[in-house]
Amino acid sequence: MTKIAILIIIALIIAAGVYTELQRGNNLAQTAKRLGLDFTAGLQPIPPELESPGFDLLVQGNSEIGNRMSGTRQGYGLDIFDYSYDASSAGDGFASHPAADDQMGMERRNQTVIHLRSTLLFPDFDVSPSRGHQRQVAARFGFSPLVLEEDRPFNQDYRLLTRDSQRCRALFTAEVRTFLLNHPGLVVEGRGQDLLFYRFSQRLKAKQLQSFLQEVEELAGLLESALATAQ
Repeated sequence: MTKIAILIIIALIIAAGVYTELQRGNNLAQTAKRLGLDFTAGLQPIPPELESPGFDLLVQGNSEIGNRMSGTRQGYGLDIFDYSYDASSAGDGFASHPAADDQMGMERRNQTVIHLRSTLLFPDFDVSPSRGHQRQVAARFGFSPLVLEEDRPFNQDYRLLTRDSQRCRALFTAEVRTFLLNHPGLVVEGRGQDLLFYRFSQRLKAKQLQSFLQEVEELAGLLESALATAQ
């Protein structure tokens, strides 16, 4: 194959990628309109309201998010966006892009993320699938594991970390745990009034967003009910 042919193939691949992202942006813009949210296409800096809570996901890579929807819904402040970063295949991401000679065992993670801002104040916590990435969130944020002895299936499937074991134990009621078991793969980060929801390496199509949002709103409602009952 000649060099010209190779360059043409590369150009076609790049053009196809650009077209796909433009189509995705258009589809997401229509979805945002249906949801009554504002939409900003393409990459943009992480805004202060997403950066200040100190979410683990958003320190994994670049300081940019993509295709942001924002507004209010069901009494929550709401953001939906894309977030991508490079990471080791079994571990965390990198705040800066890894060196060119350090690409072995690397993968690109792309996920759809939902941020809700509640009127209630949650204990800081992180709950994620127990199998998969070896995360360093406990060391980064001073969290400790919380084992719920009464629920072996939950302990097997999820890892729960927190700074306040007493308040977090009251937060993770049987209803909350059952919901997580019935919706596998969810990661939830709680930081005061702010909650972040995503699944690692799952970037959703526009037509899948409303279903994910409903899933998130249902779980947020369960968490708020548990918190209100415990207070």
